[in-house]
Amino acid sequence: MRLSGLTSLALLGTVYALPTLILPWFGHIQLDSLLNGLSNSRLDKEKTIYQILKEDDNFSLLVRAIDLNEGVVEFLDDPTQGITFFAVPNSGLPRHGRHGGKHDDKVDDVCHARSINDLEHLILQVEQLDYLSDSDDKEKRKECLARLVRGILAYHTLPEKYTSTQLHENSTYATDLTLKDGSFDHKPLRISVQSRVLPPNLKINFYAGVTQRDIEASNGVIHHITRPLLPPPSIFQAAFLFPEAFSYVTSAIQRVHLTGAVDRWYVPGEGHTRGNVHGAPSTTFFAPTSAAFQRLPKKLQRFLFSPFGEKALKKLLEFHIIPDFVLFSDYVHNATSEASAKSDLISDLQAAQYHASPPGSPMVPMDDSMVGHPRKKPTHLPKPAYEYRITLPTRLANHSVHVHVARYESKLPLPGGLRSFTKFRVNGIEVGPIDVPTRNGALQVVSALLNPRKHHHCHHDHDHEDKSVMEDKVDTSWDDWEEWLPQWALED
Repeated sequence: MRLSGLTSLALLGTVYALPTLILPWFGHIQLDSLLNGLSNSRLDKEKTIYQILKEDDNFSLLVRAIDLNEGVVEFLDDPTQGITFFAVPNSGLPRHGRHGGKHDDKVDDVCHARSINDLEHLILQVEQLDYLSDSDDKEKRKECLARLVRGILAYHTLPEKYTSTQLHENSTYATDLTLKDGSFDHKPLRISVQSRVLPPNLKINFYAGVTQRDIEASNGVIHHITRPLLPPPSIFQAAFLFPEAFSYVTSAIQRVHLTGAVDRWYVPGEGHTRGNVHGAPSTTFFAPTSAAFQRLPKKLQRFLFSPFGEKALKKLLEFHIIPDFVLFSDYVHNATSEASAKSDLISDLQAAQYHASPPGSPMVPMDDSMVGHPRKKPTHLPKPAYEYRITLPTRLANHSVHVHVARYESKLPLPGGLRSFTKFRVNGIEVGPIDVPTRNGALQVVSALLNPRKHHHCHHDHDHEDKSVMEDKVDTSWDDWEEWLPQWALED
């Protein structure tokens, strides 16, 4: 008998001895549900991802969308693949009855995805096909929806097989979705993973919880998630979704006409001509929170948002933008260099553990530092297991920022209890939340404005955060702004 079989027998013996298992973070696990899981796991390994989903009534809505595209069916049913698929059960998708059965969207709107940008809307459109009479219009809708199925589900797919344990090891992963319009420099869009060991918790893109893990299939692994994954918007649109956290910086960007440096948008063509995509194809933005602006001296706040401070405001914002360069904590891509088309700095660099709980809305997590309450400073950090430093030119000419990323690991007294977390700093300022994926790059959140007059060098020790921005009320690093900022703003 193989070792895996012996392990299963041992687990079954334990289950029969304990009618109910109790864990502080899982609650009660009933005997019958655990037995069913153990007995089904070996059977599922012989089936493909598509077969497992097809035979489970809990995924009937998802399967109906999959069935619209023969290519997607063949891909998920291909036993030679080795992929990861994030599957949304019916409970995480809308029901047709809740939306009144409307099917008013024009065919052209459906085909151009103007009204469909996520799996939820796609499922609704698929269900509405039942209410349409057979016609050329219905067939055209099916063809358009089939194309959308491929794109949206590609963002739910990782091209390699990752168990839940392996997903804990990195902060971001490349998906199967690549946009043809040049966004992200024609590289696969990424997802971000947030994890913790105690209590066990795994989230994708800050809002989709992983509820059932590691359903083995012959061609990969399935993880159940609570909500569909939204192909992410641009950096600017992601920030604009959360005015409580980013209203200052999004207003400032628009005021000084820098939207095109961090946004990416589609402009329809006239008549039946093809439209064009405008804006920044790939960039990184260190986005100051509203709290960061509120901690500036009051007089400086008024100056920056007055007509007299517009030039200074624009230059400060340009200092936070890294054009043509995508920087995540575990992935970098230089869009101006063919030699560095893709570079994973380290394959097992893990997501930071200090993310707070996400809000009800997707895309960007909210934590205390984003709304005015700085996170507590850690008292001690172990020696990093891995670290790197990198200097990046900003959009502001002749000005660079210095980034320091370090990964730490500590062993917990539990089986597999390796706790890993990442500390990410730019010019000595802690970044967090880190690695927010977007359509055109990376959104990195900072709780203080980066000061272009303060000199930070990569060989310096950045493990001690600037104390001037750790205080509750005012960022004292800007106390002398009147002595240099107005003049600096006028310099070429």
